[in-house]
Amino acid sequence: MAQAKFSDTLDIDHEHNVLYVGDNWSSGLDVFDLSTAEAKYVKTIGIRGRIYGVAVASDIDKVFVGLSGSRVAVIDISSGINAINPVVAQIDTGGDGHTDLLDYVPTHKALYAANRLDGFLVSIDAESHAIIGRLEGLGSGLEQPRFNPADGMLYLTNNKANVLYQIDPIACTLVSTFSIEDPCFPNGMAINPATNRALLACGNQDRPHTVIWDLAEQRIESIFEESGCGDGAIYEPTIDRFLFAAAGYATGPVMGVFGGTPVRFITNVPTTAKSSWVAYDRKNKVVYAPANEEGRPALVSFRMPDL
Repeated sequence: MAQAKFSDTLDIDHEHNVLYVGDNWSSGLDVFDLSTAEAKYVKTIGIRGRIYGVAVASDIDKVFVGLSGSRVAVIDISSGINAINPVVAQIDTGGDGHTDLLDYVPTHKALYAANRLDGFLVSIDAESHAIIGRLEGLGSGLEQPRFNPADGMLYLTNNKANVLYQIDPIACTLVSTFSIEDPCFPNGMAINPATNRALLACGNQDRPHTVIWDLAEQRIESIFEESGCGDGAIYEPTIDRFLFAAAGYATGPVMGVFGGTPVRFITNVPTTAKSSWVAYDRKNKVVYAPANEEGRPALVSFRMPDL
């Protein structure tokens, strides 16, 4: 029981200082008030099914949640964190497995959802909730879609094929497939559009490491052995840092911190065995990751190192 992974992902609404955490122990989405440096639990929004990806779309006052049964739940946050019955829609993406990781793109008012085991990606109109694109035949192992404003392309990791897909986000068509010439097997991915670099969250358990990918040249730029073997990763532009939840690192679970130009490894911050994802509170400069405490879902947090 204590070893169960109750939380797959989490995301922050920076406009309203609210943290949303997938909670498969309570069967819902946990809501935390981030108005202070210590997250305060508010409530759990009940959602039927197992929760996977979470993506905040604060510009349209919604949160999207990837679910089992190939569904995406839509939560209306326009009335604030105390709204009653905020789940306003459930979108069927048309698969047999689960809808996994998500990325919301304000530029296109579109949500991109990877159906990991079914091997397809869908694009969803975030306002009407209609499916407007579908890309099939990508194979199982789909993980993180990420939009890159620098080139206008969507990128998607595949941790089984060890490739990176480049996708036209408007047409929802495959542009290129890039083989990663390193045993990375990426789960999460984060992009710094200012430098056109991506951090690939390698999942290799036998050789934990991290890959920095050059999106202009579409090749590996650097490899770091100091941190790796994890799931989620984000790039936080306000501090110019990549954060990689490397819960499977050889010396123990850590949050890998990278940054600068060229990208360099900065430090590892110890976390817990279930700290597989990451979110950064810009207001209070605090990093959050999921955890377990006495067999129940919990959070770990730390102030961002001033490095």
